[in-house]
Amino acid sequence: MATSEVTDTSLFADYSPAPGHYDEMFRAPGAIRPHWIQLAQQFDIAGHDQIAARWEQAQRQIRDNGITYNAHGDVPGDSRPWELDAVPLVLPAEEWREITEALAQRAAVMDHILRDLFGPQKLIRDGFLPPELLFAHPGYHPAYHGLPAPGGRHLHLYAADIARSPDGQWWVTGDRTRAPFGLGYALENRIVTSRMIAPAFRSCRVSRLAPFFITLRETLQRLAPHSGDNPRIALLTKGPASTSYFEDAYLARYLGYTLAEGGDLAVRENRLTLKTLGGLLPVEVLFRRLDDDDCDPVELRADSNLGVAGLVEVARNGQTTIANALGSRLVESPAFVGFLQLICEHLFGEELRIPSIATWWCGQPKALEYVIEHLDELVIRPAFRMGDVPLIYPGRLSRTARQELLAAIKARPSEYVAQERVSRSTAPAWSSGQFQPWHIAVRSFLVASGQGYQAMPGGLVRVSQNTEVLDRSMTAGERSQDLWVLADGPIDDVSLLAPPGQPIPLRRSGAELPSRVADNLYWLGRYIERSEGSARLLRSVLLRITSETGSENMSELPVLLRALADQGQIEPDFVINGLHEQLPRIEDSLPEAVFNTQEPRTLRSTINQVRRLGSIVRDRLSADAWRIILQIDQQARRPPRWQGGVDPADVLSVVNHVIVQLSAFSGLASESMTRTQSWRFLDIGRRIERAVQTTALLNATLVDVGDDELPLLEAVLEVADSMMTYRSRYLASLQVAPALDLLITDEANPRSISYQAAVLADHVDHLPRDAAQAIRGPEERIALSMLNTLRLSDPNELAHVGTDGRRRHLERLLQRITENMPKLSDAISNRFLIHAGVPRQFAQTSPEITSPRT
Repeated sequence: MATSEVTDTSLFADYSPAPGHYDEMFRAPGAIRPHWIQLAQQFDIAGHDQIAARWEQAQRQIRDNGITYNAHGDVPGDSRPWELDAVPLVLPAEEWREITEALAQRAAVMDHILRDLFGPQKLIRDGFLPPELLFAHPGYHPAYHGLPAPGGRHLHLYAADIARSPDGQWWVTGDRTRAPFGLGYALENRIVTSRMIAPAFRSCRVSRLAPFFITLRETLQRLAPHSGDNPRIALLTKGPASTSYFEDAYLARYLGYTLAEGGDLAVRENRLTLKTLGGLLPVEVLFRRLDDDDCDPVELRADSNLGVAGLVEVARNGQTTIANALGSRLVESPAFVGFLQLICEHLFGEELRIPSIATWWCGQPKALEYVIEHLDELVIRPAFRMGDVPLIYPGRLSRTARQELLAAIKARPSEYVAQERVSRSTAPAWSSGQFQPWHIAVRSFLVASGQGYQAMPGGLVRVSQNTEVLDRSMTAGERSQDLWVLADGPIDDVSLLAPPGQPIPLRRSGAELPSRVADNLYWLGRYIERSEGSARLLRSVLLRITSETGSENMSELPVLLRALADQGQIEPDFVINGLHEQLPRIEDSLPEAVFNTQEPRTLRSTINQVRRLGSIVRDRLSADAWRIILQIDQQARRPPRWQGGVDPADVLSVVNHVIVQLSAFSGLASESMTRTQSWRFLDIGRRIERAVQTTALLNATLVDVGDDELPLLEAVLEVADSMMTYRSRYLASLQVAPALDLLITDEANPRSISYQAAVLADHVDHLPRDAAQAIRGPEERIALSMLNTLRLSDPNELAHVGTDGRRRHLERLLQRITENMPKLSDAISNRFLIHAGVPRQFAQTSPEITSPRT
């Protein structure tokens, strides 16, 4: 298809633009706008089946990558997969240039208003802004006044929500001046879409997004008050419960910043510092994603636990720059919209180049009168934006509700604005195997650059069949689309990486890992290993339950069930009563217990912790490691098709798959993670938990001696993943002493307790500490004590059975390990994770602190 006319064989032949709305692709029925022709041609070449297949493939990629978000109205933390449409929104370069130049002007107006409100307040004194817009704003704090603005700017990152009216005019429907949502999703949309329809992306000459992020990084770097070329920049996030946590982690990883929560930061000696393993390191720029009043519980909102106590004072003294500046959210409130035109004319002597949606602030008598007279034609929203609040459509309210709304507006007029209803344009979306016109909402991003603002040549597009859904927020809508801005010249390859000819200093990762991250990696390692230990024990039991000989004939099964009960995976009654006929059959109860989320130590509950911790430290994990965690999470879910009960054989298949995925994660951690402190704390957690699991297994199975131990001994070796090694050494001869040697004292066996102790001693020896410290710390002493005890143990002595039918030497050794592993864990936590006695360091690097013991 080389012309703008749609042929009968085109995939767009049945596309019908929505009456009364501007259609982005079609200027008239059957007539495609020129800038869409190339894309339409590529879709027709690909054909229906290939488009459908590639779209399904893109959805799988999104799920595999764990791209999630919290939709408008969702419970906090209840994330859902990001939905991406197969069709991008296409705009020509010249039109986008006009839009973004107009938005740059608007951003400059917003920045000037902020500079004035927190400075001389001339706009209020001269009558351009009512005082209520500042002093009655629920988000205003006097602490914002007089804060320094490095480079003369408060607004470093700005976003505008825009929509196109039926006559083709673009309008601004909302401003975002705090920490605009969507940058990371726009970038991810580009990555996925460019792969999904790669031939179309190449042929359409789409402008790249990398230059925008380069400018963002350069802008933040220039804000540093001290360090010049390489300042420490942290991205401050609310944490995993935030609606934008995926994006926060994604941006931190992409830009190369430290992802930090409020608890990772502290103010010491009037400096903002990052709590790391080696001490407290200075942070010069804070790229915040928190609401303004959450940032400091001392001077702002006292009940917030998300920010950093003393942050405002640090900003006031110019020691740390915060982007966007504290208080910047005030001007995104709709109450300001009606005053922007006059302010723009006053400041720049020109009109706003892109109009705002018509807005009436009810705090003005004439505006209030108009709103009351035309109430049913308008939408009502709070004048001061403190969050995403649903719009009110007065014409749809009951008579009583309408009267209550009217009374509330009359009683507190300054708290309300009225706006005209938005009639959004439509664009093609892939739905039910065909292209259909869906309504669109566009968010454009701009970053401060030089004396002006630079726009991203793209943006975040949300699409929905229901136009009113898009009025709520940019997390509303059924799907997202990539925004393609067509270049009017050749496309240059641009990367965030430094140019090849620019030398950079060589570095090794030291002790700059934040303590919270180390703590979460440590527990991720523990829960990964706990999941594997639980799954291997479950598999051993399930193999016996589903065997052809029947569980009643297996003497080792009650002992294995006791081990399961000790782990908290089944009720202790099965241990007390065995397979008593009054209890539910273990064949019926165990499969259900595997997927039980009410008990904290079941396999499903443990894997829930793996998923949770993995999401917290996902900026520290490779894409493959995160995909494996997601696959583990999916594999361990009870399939919906299992309605009338769960068959043990089906559960056995699930457990087998989980073990394979857990082994894949362990292999990836072993072979692909750089030996930094991130890897070390992950592995410390794994080694401690493996030692705990093996100790508990041996204590539950081999301390008390039964009549026929050989089947049980075989099961223990099987659960400990050491049967193959045992067979290769001793062939078919099963004895307790060589088994205990293999599982306890053999440092060559990566499953033995001694191996874990040796690795732990080495890890502890390489943790950051003061090289001048002469006395070993408690964690070193505990690790060495356990290792020496294990090395001095005699397997034959451990296997000895006393007159009471118990292996007392084995019992005492296991008891010592059981007592010392938690002590080691606590000692490491006290020393490195909660900063008990950690020295304060303000140097960029500190060899005395980061060097391991030699």
